[in-house]
Amino acid sequence: APVLSVMPRMVSTNTNAAARYLKVYNKATAPTSGDTPIMTILLPPGSTTVVGGNSPIRAPLGLGFRLTTGIAVADTGAVSAAEHSVSFAYT
Repeated sequence: APVLSVMPRMVSTNTNAAARYLKVYNKATAPTSGDTPIMTILLPPGSTTVVGGNSPIRAPLGLGFRLTTGIAVADTGAVSAAEHSVSFAYT
């Protein structure tokens, strides 16, 4: 049986002047633009976003994520790694 990944908390920073989108996936492999996220999180410009609390995200296959410049599920807009930080706490 797959190991259940539970993400009780996520902290992400976007230092870019434009909004970015963090897409979270229930996947055992690296997600691509052809996959459907289980959650899309807006990262406002110049901000730190914290997600989590009483309703953790459950991902039986594993946790995967991508950062994009657009909200569309299949968006392929690349972001600069130097402008973003993503930290997951999981069990």
